[in-house]
Amino acid sequence: MAESTYEKPAEKSATLLEKLNLNERNWKFYAAASIPPILVAGLALWYYSSRTSEPAKKDEKKKRPRKNKKSKKGKSAEEGAESTAASTASLDISEESPENMTDAQIATLDQATLTKLAQSLKSRGNKFFQAKRHEKAIELYTQALRFVKDPVFFSNRAACYAASDEYEKVIKDCSSALELEPRYVKALIRRAQAYENTENYRESLYDFTTACILEDFGNNLAATSAERVLKKLAEAEAHERVEKRSPRLPSKSFISGYLNSFCSSGDEAVPAEGAALSEADALYNEALSFTALQEYSQAIESIEKAVTAVEKDGESGVQRAADIYSLRGMFNFLMSNLNQALIDLDKALELDPKHVRSYLRKANLFTEKKELDRVSSLLSQALESDAENAETFFQQGQVHFLKQEFAEAAKEYERAAELDPDFVYPRIQLGVVQFKLGKIEDAMATFDEAMKKFPTRSDLYNYYGEVLAEQGGYDSAISAFEKAIELDKNNPLPYVNQAISLFQTNGNADKALTLIRDALKVDPECELAVAALSQIYLQMGMFEESLSMLRRAVDLAKSEEEMVSAITFRETTAAQYRFMKEHPELLNKMMGGAAAAMQ
Repeated sequence: MAESTYEKPAEKSATLLEKLNLNERNWKFYAAASIPPILVAGLALWYYSSRTSEPAKKDEKKKRPRKNKKSKKGKSAEEGAESTAASTASLDISEESPENMTDAQIATLDQATLTKLAQSLKSRGNKFFQAKRHEKAIELYTQALRFVKDPVFFSNRAACYAASDEYEKVIKDCSSALELEPRYVKALIRRAQAYENTENYRESLYDFTTACILEDFGNNLAATSAERVLKKLAEAEAHERVEKRSPRLPSKSFISGYLNSFCSSGDEAVPAEGAALSEADALYNEALSFTALQEYSQAIESIEKAVTAVEKDGESGVQRAADIYSLRGMFNFLMSNLNQALIDLDKALELDPKHVRSYLRKANLFTEKKELDRVSSLLSQALESDAENAETFFQQGQVHFLKQEFAEAAKEYERAAELDPDFVYPRIQLGVVQFKLGKIEDAMATFDEAMKKFPTRSDLYNYYGEVLAEQGGYDSAISAFEKAIELDKNNPLPYVNQAISLFQTNGNADKALTLIRDALKVDPECELAVAALSQIYLQMGMFEESLSMLRRAVDLAKSEEEMVSAITFRETTAAQYRFMKEHPELLNKMMGGAAAAMQ
């Protein structure tokens, strides 16, 4: 896909690489995607029932009579507590209750007696918990643990601590429960909630994830909680990263995709006869030359110097003052330095109120901010300045495309192509929307005509291949990608697209990995190549390698929204990979069960 905010044709068409768009994937998808198919089948066989311990049943046989009246009273009081949970008066403890036994006395008891007394204490603790007398319930659960180290007792005591917002104690008790019973879902969820309340979102996500997997994603509380925590984690990290990072350029392929949505980056300054260019104009021309050569860092250096020269010498002697500020605004936009970009573009429009390209670039900025009403207003102003500007009609088509108003978008693209027959991108997007409208023959005719008119455009063949792949024509798509690579070996996108097509059609992982690595040699920061490589590694079960690429994808994310998506995928993959490492015995059991079920 072409890489841009909204201008780049292929990113906004539901083409081959849309499978890499993380925004539309929900948490359950991430979880399933992170486990090999055989394990998913195994997970379907495992339905975990959270453990509940009922009070020990009373012996139906006649009890050995006791003569001690206090003992009888003690028994009567206990029976009263069992039957009247709501009455705190009936919850009084007799003098001979088990909690009064010494450690030495407990050590003499057999296992059956230990269990019976522990269950009695636990049952009474439950009554106090129901009556919201949490301190007394904690005391009874603590006493029960003296008799038997039961995970339910730890978990129940953790519930009391949770009611008092003592989250560190909740975590400690649930951890003790899980040491005894690693697949105790109730304790997992309770600990996950405590981690969430202490803002330890990564650990919370892991516990919720584990609970989901153990119950084959059938636990709605765990699933919805995992989505909530994942959102908190990703948004918090993304916001912090964006706040701290310095402005930087995205990949060359991203910038090229953006620039291709315009006919040019600007018009050169031409010296008047017998006169030399101003310093600012000469530096502006230099910046345009570097931009055409994809030497974007050098272009930024030149345009910064041009702005300095304008501010030093004044605007009156500078031929392209508005273009200078507009070009710097474009680069600030590409570096996600939106505030400075807006200042630059406003300055350009102050110098030249009819500067169409500045209106369009400003429209791009507000598209990034998702303020589409502002975008439409700016495009209208651009048309007032030049009613027959092909770039403006193309950008209007892109806005309709974003809104999925494909018929309206097609009209704008047709008008743009009519106004500027040498502008290839309106033709590309026209073909895409014709496919989306079900006008397959029209779409094919549009691409055929474009390829005859622009036979050496690598990007045209690349996008044509994407549309073919979306229609299921993988063989033809692969041929189109090969042609695109042949025409421009420095364009990373057809390498990525061909790799995914090959991997999807015949599982040719070796060839796919080679192609994506070739794309990264061409453009080491190509976001789509990194995303594709992470997914192929994931599908091959190469989790360490996939996580490495996902971490790289977070670093390369341009906007906060993209970063949230990349972090979401990274964290979910990491959580389930951790589950696989920490529960190998469970996975082996599941795999065995799945294999048996398939026989």
